[in-house]
Amino acid sequence: MAGRMARVRAKRLAEEMVARDGPVDPAARAWTLAVARAGRDEMGVALDLRDVVTERRTLAELVELLPEPALVAVLDDAGGQATGVIVLDAALTAGMVEALTTGAVTAAGEGPSRRPTRTDGAMLAPVIDHALAGFEAALADGSGLSRGGYRFAALADGARALPLLMEEGSYRLLRADAVLGSGTRDGRLILALPDVAAGPPPRLPVPPDGSFATDLVAQVESAQVRMEAVLLRLNLPLGDMLALAAGQEIALPQADIGRIALEGVDGRRVATGRLGRQGGLRAVRLDPTGTEEAR
Repeated sequence: MAGRMARVRAKRLAEEMVARDGPVDPAARAWTLAVARAGRDEMGVALDLRDVVTERRTLAELVELLPEPALVAVLDDAGGQATGVIVLDAALTAGMVEALTTGAVTAAGEGPSRRPTRTDGAMLAPVIDHALAGFEAALADGSGLSRGGYRFAALADGARALPLLMEEGSYRLLRADAVLGSGTRDGRLILALPDVAAGPPPRLPVPPDGSFATDLVAQVESAQVRMEAVLLRLNLPLGDMLALAAGQEIALPQADIGRIALEGVDGRRVATGRLGRQGGLRAVRLDPTGTEEAR
């Protein structure tokens, strides 16, 4: 009976979308139904998307579109080779957390919504993963959206952190207004995944083989080089140093993750870069300008 009711509601949602907006993009329809099912199964409340817009954007354009404050959840694919993001504005986040904790959704109070926290992210991760799994299952080939098994990975510290966590390139966005609890709460929801239709970034041309390249490989390729990425150098009194203990937090007011120094074992700076991700791992992206200056 429950399965039949779910199919009836899914069909009704699809019919309402066509009646309201006319023919819709298959990806928009799949995402709308997946989100509705995730809201029903994980929270026990209605979670409907309205006015879904699909578009292509660069990473820089994506950052400018995101609401603030918001819950910014970074998504990794099954192979850990690509990264996407799902963003829920503060009002929608608060309503979904309320549904999970109380089983009901009340009208939003006056004043701005509180800033989402990591606890909110942990609570909403199953809802996000449920929606992504349903979306991938319903997504048709040729949509231009990756079907790589994306799931919740971590929370980003706001939209400005995304250039450090995601690769440059084209992204497919699904932007929508979200209505929670039959209109009791509303907010904005954005999903962005790498645009598979755009293809991988172009590779640099490989120079023709020659004696120089062969000799260089023979001399250098097997050498081991130890490098250290330095976020900040901090001077502390000896007494403070001796009082340090495991788990203690140290304030780094002048640290800048967009300006990382790369040093050799002799302490000499050889390059600069910024903290980011590559293949699901933490990495330092070198700054060509800083590399030249360090020489």
